[in-house]
Amino acid sequence: MNRRSFLKSAALGSTGALAAPSQLLGAVPAARSALGAVKITDVKTAAIDIGYKTHLIKVTTDSGLFGLGEAYPKAEVGDDIHSVKNMVIGQDPLQVEYLHFRMVDQYMSRGARAGALCGAIGGIESALWDLAGKILNVPVYVLLGGAYRNKVMLYNDTDKPKVDEPKAWADLAVRSKEFGYKAVKHSLQRFDGPKNSTISPATLRHWTRIMAATRDAVGPDYPIAIDLHWRYALGDVLRFTEMIKDLNIWFLEDPLQPENADAFVRLRAESRVPILTGENLYAREGFRPFIEKQACDLVHPDAQKCGGLLETKKIADWADLYSIPMLCHQGATPVGVFGSAHACAAIKSFVALETDTVENHRHPHWQDLIQRDGPLYTDGHLVLSKKPGIGVELNEDVCRQHLADDRGFFK
Repeated sequence: MNRRSFLKSAALGSTGALAAPSQLLGAVPAARSALGAVKITDVKTAAIDIGYKTHLIKVTTDSGLFGLGEAYPKAEVGDDIHSVKNMVIGQDPLQVEYLHFRMVDQYMSRGARAGALCGAIGGIESALWDLAGKILNVPVYVLLGGAYRNKVMLYNDTDKPKVDEPKAWADLAVRSKEFGYKAVKHSLQRFDGPKNSTISPATLRHWTRIMAATRDAVGPDYPIAIDLHWRYALGDVLRFTEMIKDLNIWFLEDPLQPENADAFVRLRAESRVPILTGENLYAREGFRPFIEKQACDLVHPDAQKCGGLLETKKIADWADLYSIPMLCHQGATPVGVFGSAHACAAIKSFVALETDTVENHRHPHWQDLIQRDGPLYTDGHLVLSKKPGIGVELNEDVCRQHLADDRGFFK
């Protein structure tokens, strides 16, 4: 059997899976003909207001095709993106990982593997994956190795209620459950005491009442989690985990400063609650001590922040060697959400993707930034299509109405 006959028979024989072999094999002849045929002409940005500034990225080519991505939100990375883009202009967009490290190597002295510049480079990388998928006519999850799932589970990060009472917090969780989310997280905040890393006994008791009320409201098995936003002292956090040990808490996120893996080692060893961290770590180098020292139970990279879609997958696969599952942090527009979801679909150890914006009544335009025929989420999941790239088209009119600065829309 020659190569052509093999490819044809393999394609006809494939069945079932979302990332069926026929999709990947179908990209092979396209890759042969497209390799080197398309060149990047520019990288443009558009800052969008979703309650904070986030940055869409558009990689254009001489073929007319373009890729969409998103960079690290809540940071002024527009200048960074325009600084590094010369490293990809004129290049073949199918050489995604090579172009990623072409940018990294050139700007290593400016923190290309840590901080906002890492997010800027990752945003361009995400757009390159979208573009490569469009050139090869396959979804991004195929290019990342194939999909383990055709829909991505979501967990809802609730807002703080207007009244800081246990029942109000519990009502938020019930509302999330009724909306269809399969899990929920409360971002607890200190209400008294000095503004340092200590937590007063009164705050610890208040937090415990909030979580107990939430557990009673949603039932014994519904996953509920806690985010403490990397602020507190190890001893106080350990006391809190002891107080909530019988509430079946899904995880406790970032209770300590993210720089100190050794403190997380002790916390994980003594905590009765699983520990999650990662949204403030950059690239594999940042995750390395937490993975190799097994300093957490779950890793939580942000694809728009940690270096892009492939870097997210590499982090998750590395953690999986140590039996550490992966959840995905995000605070992006739907462009970033879908990009992250494609990475999540291709990650074996993936559990859930964070969201906090679908019911955001202060910014109801969030869902409408992209073209859609119905609700963005279905039954607490983001369902991935077989469209090329990340499968997203912008609603440009809505985007233009919510620009966050005077740079313009992809100018």
